[in-house]
Amino acid sequence: MTPWRFLPVVGVGIALLVARRDLLVRGIRWVDQQGGLASHHGEQAYAGVTRLFGGLHRRVAADAALAGASVILDIGAGPGDVLQELRRLAPDASLIGVEPSERMRAIADSRGIHEVAGRAERLPVPDQSVDLVLSTLSSHHWDDPAAAFAEMGRVLGEGGEARIYDLRFAGFGPGEARRLAACAGLKPDSVTHRVVDERVFGLRPYSLITIKR
Repeated sequence: MTPWRFLPVVGVGIALLVARRDLLVRGIRWVDQQGGLASHHGEQAYAGVTRLFGGLHRRVAADAALAGASVILDIGAGPGDVLQELRRLAPDASLIGVEPSERMRAIADSRGIHEVAGRAERLPVPDQSVDLVLSTLSSHHWDDPAAAFAEMGRVLGEGGEARIYDLRFAGFGPGEARRLAACAGLKPDSVTHRVVDERVFGLRPYSLITIKR
């Protein structure tokens, strides 16, 4: 049997993957949650591979610094990579890191970066007190994305912006992001989605969701 005979099967498989992207995303999120950051081993693993995301973290911080925001909130701040860069690039900005993992907060603290305990679904931040909200590679961990979207809308001041960076096949797609915004009482047309031009091994694995307030 020649290899060409397998092409129809491969074509059908690709078509199913495209048509049912939601199943792939759910599978990735489920696997991630089973052994993810909620466990001690997951925290250790993330802290160990964080250098792989160094390019993205630097880009997120650089773009955020250019925004000229006075108050920047980082949701799921992890070991403080983005905040560390922002402290250097935007020294006059007030930086707030929110992180549910005690171990991650301890790592950040050892680097001189203070983070507070909290989750995306219930941010320990006053109403309309933030100019720019960031989330890097954490949105697929959120237990209640609609509640997280509502919280971002609550803490953002007029003219503020939220930027949600995540893996393309684990984060929210454009339609899903607009539906979540609508559920959260935000205007769906205030949401944009694009692929980030940051390459890893020649691929562009990250997406960015922007929400204007």
